[in-house]
Amino acid sequence: GSTDDTVKIVKDFASHDNRIKLLSFTERLGKGGAIKNAMFHATKDYVCFVDVDLSADISELERLIPFVNHYEIIIGSRRLRGNLPPIESPFYRKIFSSFYSKFFRILFRMPIHDTQCGFKLFKTSIVSKLFKEIHTTGFAFDSEILVKASWLSLRIKEVPIIWKYDPATKISVYKQVREMGNSLLQIWYESHLLWLQNKSTYPEKRGTIQASILFRTLSLFMNPRQ
Repeated sequence: GSTDDTVKIVKDFASHDNRIKLLSFTERLGKGGAIKNAMFHATKDYVCFVDVDLSADISELERLIPFVNHYEIIIGSRRLRGNLPPIESPFYRKIFSSFYSKFFRILFRMPIHDTQCGFKLFKTSIVSKLFKEIHTTGFAFDSEILVKASWLSLRIKEVPIIWKYDPATKISVYKQVREMGNSLLQIWYESHLLWLQNKSTYPEKRGTIQASILFRTLSLFMNPRQ
C-alpha cells in the first residue's frame, strides 16, 4: 500500500538475488498488519523483523541469537543498556518512550522496558499460534505481541542493543501518542474481559478497585475486536 518506490527497489534487488522475497499488498495494512502477514511466510527455524532504516544494524542479531535455546522470543531493547552506550535521540522522544514504557508496565505488570523496539526474533514454531491472536495494526502491534505471548506462557528475553536514531523519520510523535495510547487501553480492556470470562490471559492482578473502575470506564467507549 505504499506510494513510493519501495516495491520497485525491492524487485530490482530480488531480480539479482533469489533469497529476497517480496510480499506486497495493494491496501495499506499498517505496520502490524504488514508484519503479521509476512510472519506467516517464514520457512526457517527462526524469523525476525527489523526496521527498514536499519536503526539497529542487522549485525545486532549476534546479541540475540545466544538466547534462542532458552526463550521463544528475544527482543532488542533501547532502554536496557548493560555495558552499551546510551541511546542518543531527541528529548521529546525520550520522554514519550519513558512514559509509554511505564504505562505499559503499570497496565500489564510485565517486566518489559522497551516494547516498541523494531528488532525482534522469534522461534518460527510459535508464530502461527501467537500471531493469529494479534489484532492491532498500528504501532502498538509490538505491545500486543508481548501481551499475547505472556498469555501463551512463552518465554521472552529483552536484550540491550545498539540503536541509532534516524532524523529523517516521518513518524508523527503526536499521532503515535494518541493512537498507541488508545490501542494499549484496547488491549488491556480485551484482556480484562477475557479474565472476567475465566479465560487464560496475562498473569496480572485484576481484582483491584482501580482495575474495576478502569474496565467500567473503558466499557463505555470500547468493544472487543475478537
